[in-house]
Amino acid sequence: MGFDALIKIVEQDLVKPELLSIFDAVGMMESLLETIELLSFNLCFLQAFFEECKTKMNDGDLWAKLLYEDIRDKLATSYENYKIEYKLRKIYLGCNCIIGSKVYLGATRKFGCKQLHQTLKKVVIDIEEVKELILAEKKRIALEPEEENITVLDTYQNALEPENEVIVGFDSDIEKIINRLSYSHLMRSIFTILRNSNSKQFRKYVENPELKLQVTPLVGEGGIGKTTLAKRVYGHPITIACFQIRAWVVVSQVHNLKEMLIGLLRCISPITSEIYNIDDAQIAEQLCRSLMGRKYLIFLDDIWTTAAWDAIQGCFPDNCNGSQILVTTRFTKVAKYLSTNPYHVKYQTFDDSWELFSRKVFGQRQSVTWEDDLIGKRIVHLCSGLPLAVVVIAGLLVTAKESLEIWRDVEKTLGGVDRYDNNNRVSKVLSLSYNYLPSHLKACFHYFGVFPEDNVIPVKRLINLWVAEGFLMQRKKMRLEAVAEGYLHDLINRSLIQINELCIDGKVKSCKIHDRVHEVCVREAIKENALCIINDNHAPRASHWLSCQTRHWPITRASYRNCTLDKIHSVLCFGKDVYHSKCKLLYPCMKLLRVLDLSLVKCSQGMPSEITDLVHLKYLALSTIGSLYKLRFLKLKNLLTLIVTSWMEKCPLHLPCDILGLQQLRHLHVDKRCSQYLPCLVKKNLQTLHWLKIASSYNEKPNFRMVPNLKELGIYIEGQLEPSYLEGLVYLHRLEKLKFEVGRIEQFCLPTGFPPNLKKLTLRYTYLPWKEMDTIGKLRHLEVLKLKDFAFCGSKWEPSKRGFRELKTLLISRSNLKHWHSSSNHFPVLEHLVLRYCWELKEVPPTFSNIGTLKLIVLECCYSSLVTSADKLLFKGKAGSPLRVCKVGTKLELPNNESFEEEIVVNSEEENVESVKSFEEESVKSSEEESVKSSEEESVGSSKEEFVGSSMVELPNNESYEEQSVESSKEERMGRYKELSVGSSDQERLKARKRVMKNLKKKVSKSLNAFKDLKAKVLRRK
Repeated sequence: MGFDALIKIVEQDLVKPELLSIFDAVGMMESLLETIELLSFNLCFLQAFFEECKTKMNDGDLWAKLLYEDIRDKLATSYENYKIEYKLRKIYLGCNCIIGSKVYLGATRKFGCKQLHQTLKKVVIDIEEVKELILAEKKRIALEPEEENITVLDTYQNALEPENEVIVGFDSDIEKIINRLSYSHLMRSIFTILRNSNSKQFRKYVENPELKLQVTPLVGEGGIGKTTLAKRVYGHPITIACFQIRAWVVVSQVHNLKEMLIGLLRCISPITSEIYNIDDAQIAEQLCRSLMGRKYLIFLDDIWTTAAWDAIQGCFPDNCNGSQILVTTRFTKVAKYLSTNPYHVKYQTFDDSWELFSRKVFGQRQSVTWEDDLIGKRIVHLCSGLPLAVVVIAGLLVTAKESLEIWRDVEKTLGGVDRYDNNNRVSKVLSLSYNYLPSHLKACFHYFGVFPEDNVIPVKRLINLWVAEGFLMQRKKMRLEAVAEGYLHDLINRSLIQINELCIDGKVKSCKIHDRVHEVCVREAIKENALCIINDNHAPRASHWLSCQTRHWPITRASYRNCTLDKIHSVLCFGKDVYHSKCKLLYPCMKLLRVLDLSLVKCSQGMPSEITDLVHLKYLALSTIGSLYKLRFLKLKNLLTLIVTSWMEKCPLHLPCDILGLQQLRHLHVDKRCSQYLPCLVKKNLQTLHWLKIASSYNEKPNFRMVPNLKELGIYIEGQLEPSYLEGLVYLHRLEKLKFEVGRIEQFCLPTGFPPNLKKLTLRYTYLPWKEMDTIGKLRHLEVLKLKDFAFCGSKWEPSKRGFRELKTLLISRSNLKHWHSSSNHFPVLEHLVLRYCWELKEVPPTFSNIGTLKLIVLECCYSSLVTSADKLLFKGKAGSPLRVCKVGTKLELPNNESFEEEIVVNSEEENVESVKSFEEESVKSSEEESVKSSEEESVGSSKEEFVGSSMVELPNNESYEEQSVESSKEERMGRYKELSVGSSDQERLKARKRVMKNLKKKVSKSLNAFKDLKAKVLRRK
């Protein structure tokens, strides 16, 4: 009963107000709450595991039963040893004691709290060890779900795809590569069938090389479409169905092992910034553990050297279950080092190139002029089947549809290049596109060279940098940020910049630049003497923009001794794990800096005071720990963007409270726990404020009239507030995006009024009742609503009839919602629905099939019944509906609590034992004969292509199952069946065994039918 007792303690005893007040009195409440949160998280993991075990036990899985009992015994022992309830009692007795001095009683109470806290931490450690045991045992005893219930750990960011992305000519390649990947999936299915049928051929297939870890390199020159092809394979439904885990990372020309490891881990499980404080070996071990025993697909994009592969390959365990590694590289030498059979990506055919070109340039036009068609085809022919050249030229010509002069210039330039020199051809194409850029876009394009190759660039950061650098031309009635968005979309339309990720509302969240385009960008920026990249291969020199891409601080007095004051405008650091503890950071040559981005430099002693002497700064990003109270930020009178964060979550920052007094400030980002006061004077320039901490200890209500032009606001609340405390929000007429997050608070109340033009609202840890949603539903312009981490609580939600008239995107993440009674009338224009970790929700409202605007439903880490209900909407929807359902991390359904004891059967135990024996003899014999015959005659001699596409049932890999299934006698198996019924009555044991028989019969029948289908297919193909 240890597990049940622990659940009771966490859910009831540890959250009692009396206990929390005692810990608060001794100054330990915060640490107790952290431990409770960690303990609760681990218990949720164990609870899900136990439910999974119960499901398999109901299906007759004896190994699940044994593991279930073993784990519960360990937890029970741990619980009994630590005597948690006894220590709780001592704390209460110590508080009620009236004998002794106040000092003595206080010390006794504090000692008791420390004892309990240390005990709870030990329990957490014990459960962590149990979790490791579970993961190891899952590999050993095959406690994984069957194929249709595979858990896929992945993010859903790729569910939102750019609508204007055009992909042509890869269908055949995608099919071939998927065939390679899924062949091992099929071999594993055959392996499983042989194992389950107890065939004599089982031993022959145990060491089948097709089940070992395979590497598939895609090799071809830069711009041929390797990454595009690999991403299509990575996200293909067949790939998703074949692999339990998928993870990908960009390696790039100069590989960084820690970034590669963290990038892969990020795809597998949630991580925090604390992981950067762990050394590479520990992260590698963590990655290896997360892959152990699982069937996985790893995608390593853009490997340049064999050294990069050698550095990381040890992290990928060979589970002998068909796991795969997909690699892209432009070097044949690297590809052959990784595999003896690399896949060579071919050039596009002329027809595919012309289709790609036409769709980009002419779009949906029904007719094309004769001259456009003729010149266009000659240009496409000169691109020699290289997709990058085609799309970049198309991006140039789409902006010059009416200028035949430009078309002819392009044709003439490409015609002068040696037809066999594709490298020079790509360079010419990119140079042409650059030369025809309008002057106001060239500086913005150059600036992408500041970022390292293959870097993912957040759009908001890029735009704020452009504003600070002064690249943008002011337009009437348009904010500079809106002008910058237009510039970025122009570069995207020209195919010089790529969309990396979309926001949940469909806007561009991050972008990137192809490495071949990046080469041109860097070359042109250096030619203009605008850029200097400082890394291990390039020495520092004076330029407008210094891009520091090294692990040590590269700027010294000696390196810039002769530099003039007006030479260096910006310093941006991209080196990983750069620590700075010296007092001296800046030198005279940097006095006119406009941009100083040190967000990746980990400063350990606050920040040097000379930063506030950089009065020309417009963009400042810092990452530090310690106090910055003495830093006089108000001296930075030209500052437009200020970002100050802590690089250690456990070390909150201490900032001056008057930062918002900066007159020119447009965007402020500080940690949530940093207190800030709204300014006393009106600040018309301020547009973004994350976060504004509001606590109950503040005497005055925040006066939002002082920041009338805010567009984004994040509010962090600590302490109980009256609903009227935030009534000033109604004066923020320009506010479009509002976030609420709650810290330590008993109850949160919605403000009495909201900004009138609010478009996006996010709530987190607010624990509101669902009836309060009616208030939010009345917001007339609300388009995006995100409810995160129990923003709302309760089992039932029934929206009011007149709400959410403009809502396009709804996200619910971590909720105990069970019954959602809603109709299409409640959300008439909904486009995106995202449900994450909604464990108790059984179905998407069926009437959502009537929402004609619904485009996408994303279900992340939800149970199968919810997935099934979403799939039904696809069939019920209107003809031509654009709806897609993206399922990420589907879980097994929670089982009913009905036990075997509730089922009654009237047969005798002896009759049942005989039936079990006869069934085993018949089924094993028939399946063995059929399996051996078909596998020997057909399976062994067939090629990979002949196997691909066959429908097989995949069961979990189990390396030790060979001995358990081949060498076990019928008597041993009967002994295990008897274990299932210890302590049950004859009738109950009889019913349990009948269910076991039925399940075995179903599995054997399914296996035999699959083999027959395979045999028929092979014969037909021969």
